[in-house]
Amino acid sequence: MSQKRFLFVLILLIGLLPLSVASACGGLFCQNTAINQQAERIIFTVNNDGTVSAYVQINYTGSAPDFSWVVPVPSVPEVDVAEMATFNEIQLLTDPIIVSPQMPDCAPIAVPMSVMADSEAVQEGGVEVLASGTAGPFAYDVVTSEDSEALIVWLNDNNYRITDEMRPLIAVYTDENMVFLAMKLQPEQGVQDIQPVVMTYEADYPTIPIRLTAVAAIPNMSIYTWVFANEQAIPMNYAHPIIADDSIRGDFMQFGGTNYMSVVDQTVDLYAGRAFITEYAQPTTIFLEQFPQDKLLKTLANEYRYMTRLFGRMSPEEMTVDPSFELNGNQQNVDNLRNLSNLDPEIFWGCEEVPLNIEYDPDVVPQGF
Repeated sequence: MSQKRFLFVLILLIGLLPLSVASACGGLFCQNTAINQQAERIIFTVNNDGTVSAYVQINYTGSAPDFSWVVPVPSVPEVDVAEMATFNEIQLLTDPIIVSPQMPDCAPIAVPMSVMADSEAVQEGGVEVLASGTAGPFAYDVVTSEDSEALIVWLNDNNYRITDEMRPLIAVYTDENMVFLAMKLQPEQGVQDIQPVVMTYEADYPTIPIRLTAVAAIPNMSIYTWVFANEQAIPMNYAHPIIADDSIRGDFMQFGGTNYMSVVDQTVDLYAGRAFITEYAQPTTIFLEQFPQDKLLKTLANEYRYMTRLFGRMSPEEMTVDPSFELNGNQQNVDNLRNLSNLDPEIFWGCEEVPLNIEYDPDVVPQGF
């Protein structure tokens, strides 16, 4: 689509939205065929000149060489492009990291044992490669070592990225004699991602026009939202529940080793999809201590005082109200590192059945918006 036609589509949609709302994302179409929208990632900046900038990247599957991207915005924006690396790094640096209590003798070990039985261990530089193979588009290795530094070197040498902040966590698990499942895309595989777009426009606060997104969304679509501003961002018209530490359980049948995503889904479902979890909220001085490499991330972290990551999961039928976000300086900081090592290991690993502590408050979601 030419720039002229793109702006024409935007202008047609401007009259449908209040002028005080900043919007990003929308539906993806290929003529009459909707693209399967797997996840949505948006970086907002709340600027000091009465504007909001939105950096938008949407993952999708399907063949759609002639798609058009329809985005409702409140005014004609300045339009530019961004790099995929920005989204990949900010997600990596803010993803939840859970340090589990040591597994007790009563806990079953489900996953690595079945994998190890099919393969003979190979020693490589102090690292045991217990199994290797493919699963769908992924290649994987199951590895272990008593030496965390040797393991980190092996993982980096084999194109599994280990950042500085991950190093102490690797040591925690090697000390507990854990094994590591490492996955990456096979060389012939790729993800069909549209090029990220940057829009800057006059607005009071960020909003995601999720109703338009519903036309191409999948069930339980993940919505990752980062907001750079001078204070923490919180939902205005969605619930804002907390995932309590004692709701998280170890689960080796799930990738990642815990039920965290399941608890998020159960919590959000209580609000019919109208909820966002704050997974990271810190002053940007703290974020800079994680040493982001992406040029844009470093620029934003130096320009704004605070960064928030909010996470939601919604199905198409739940996408009936556009989520908006406001700034609130009275909120507590949120660290993405959850150290649960002091929890009761027998409860955490399922030796003792204890109900999950999942928060629900029916009065937190306003009616209509």
